[in-house]
Parts: sequence; C-alpha cells; structure tokens
Amino acid sequence: AEGVSREDMPFHHFRVSTDTEKKHKKFESPRKRANKMMTRITKESQERRHKPEVHDVKFRVGDAIELTMIEQGGVNSNETEKIRGVVLGMDKRGLGTGFYLRDVVFGEPIDRKIPLYSPLIKDIKVLEENFVFKKRRKVKRAKLYYLRDRLPQETRVTKW
Repeated sequence: AEGVSREDMPFHHFRVSTDTEKKHKKFESPRKRANKMMTRITKESQERRHKPEVHDVKFRVGDAIELTMIEQGGVNSNETEKIRGVVLGMDKRGLGTGFYLRDVVFGEPIDRKIPLYSPLIKDIKVLEENFVFKKRRKVKRAKLYYLRDRLPQETRVTKW
C-alpha cells in the first residue's frame, strides 16, 4: 500500500523543489506594498512620539477633559494654558488622530480640533466621564455635533 513515490509521479505539481530551483515570489501590487510600508512607518512614529501621561489616558466622546498645552513660543516654551471642555468627537487616523473639544470662554462657545500626537500637549486629565448626560445614560453617538445647537451653558465645564 506504499504507492508511487513523489519523485516518480508524472505531474509537475507533485515534484519536490530543490535548492537550485528559483523560489517563485508571489506578485504583490505596488500599492499594497506601499500601504503596508506606510502603516509600519506610522506605527513606528506613533511609538516614538508616545508620552504615557498623554496617550495612555483613556477618554471617550462626551467626557469632560482638561488639557495642558503650550500656549505660544513652540515646544521649548514654558508658557502653558489649561483648556477645559467636552469631547464632541474623535478622528482616528494614525498620526493625524485628533479630537474635537468644545469650550466656553466668557460665554462664547469655541470648538477646536486638537491633534492628539502634537508635541504641544503636555497633559490630559479626565475631569468627568459622560459629562453630557451626567452619568444618567450612555453616549451612543460617535460625534456630538448636536451640542453645537444647544445653549453654551450646557457644555460649560466649571466645577474644577
């Protein structure tokens, strides 16, 4: 019941490859190769820019957060400002990841998109989770743009 050995079989797809034969490399489209390369570069640069006090803070849409950012003068400056606000939404795009923050300053609402991997961000602190519904129910939207139509006092973060 041994049958015919692989070397003696007449079909070419059963033959045993030898080291002298060229290994056939599967075709991979240049676009796919470039996409994989860009993904790898993006991950490496995210790891390099990783600051635990900023990027390990878990916050969600609807949370009240406080940012400590450099105000002006660049990365080497010591002038910092604290920004408090409600997270309206997030854009997750690798290094271009950012979040929308709604802040009320002197009664005027201000919406900003802040890049998460910016070197100007020094610290992020979650003041209150689910600030929008005061922890009564869960936020079930990815973007809370409807808060722009509400009164500014509803999105004002004051307690802290």
